[in-house]
Amino acid sequence: MPRFAPMVALTLAVVVSASACGRNGPEPELLGAVRQSVTCTGTGSPAVVMVHGIGDRANSGNLADAQRVLSDEHRTCRYDRPGTGQSPDPARTGRAADDLVSELAAVADHADPAAPVILVAHSFGGYPALLFADRHPERVAGMVLADTVDPGHGLLAALGVRTWKDVRQGREGLDLEAVEREVARTGSLGELPLVVLRRGKGVSEPWLKAQQDLAAKSSRSRLMVAGDSGHEVPGEDPEAVGDAVAALAGL
Repeated sequence: MPRFAPMVALTLAVVVSASACGRNGPEPELLGAVRQSVTCTGTGSPAVVMVHGIGDRANSGNLADAQRVLSDEHRTCRYDRPGTGQSPDPARTGRAADDLVSELAAVADHADPAAPVILVAHSFGGYPALLFADRHPERVAGMVLADTVDPGHGLLAALGVRTWKDVRQGREGLDLEAVEREVARTGSLGELPLVVLRRGKGVSEPWLKAQQDLAAKSSRSRLMVAGDSGHEVPGEDPEAVGDAVAALAGL
C-alpha cells in the first residue's frame, strides 16, 4: 500500500489556451534557448515566480487565479516547462535537475534580473523550487510551497504508483528518479523565509507529516492551511496563496 493516498489532481492540471490567456492578461512569450512559454503580470517587488505540477496535461494554467491575486502587489511570472502547456517539446529526454534549475533561472532573471524573487511552487513544482534555492540562494527572497511533494516521502507515494514508469509526465522527458535523488540531497534552507501552505481537505497523517518536514527545512518557516481546498490549492483557494506570500514578510 502507498504511504499516501493517490493525489489524482497532480496529473490533472488545467489547460489554458492562447485565447484564454488573451482574455485574462497578456499573451505568453517564448523565453530562452529552450523556448519556455512565460506569462508575466503586475508590478512590484519582490517579483514572484510560480512553478506548476506534473502530469499529462500539467501546465501553468492552474496557477492563473493565484497569479491574478499576487499581481495586485507583485510582478508575477508563471511558466510552462518544456513539453507542457504552450512550450515546445524538449529537444531530448532524460532531462534532470540541471535542466530544471536552468529553466527556472531563466524565468527568475526575466521576472527580475537585479533582485531576488519569491518562488511559489505547487505540487511537484516544489522539486524545481528546492533545487533552485539550494544552488542559487542569493536569487531567492522567500518561498511558498503549496501542497508540494516532500522528497523524503517521495513522488511515487504521493501519486500512489509503484514505479517511475507509472508517473505520467506528458512530454517533459524528465528522469524523475534522478531528479528526486538530487532534491533529497538539498538539505536545509537555512534562514530562508518559507511558508508551507497545505490543503485542508483530504489530508492523511503521512501527508501532514510530509508538510511538517518541508516546514522544518527552514528556521524561519510557517505552516498555513488552505481550509476549504483540496490538492489544487492555487486554483481552489488563490487568496490563501496571496496570504502565504504576504506572510513571508513577517518571518
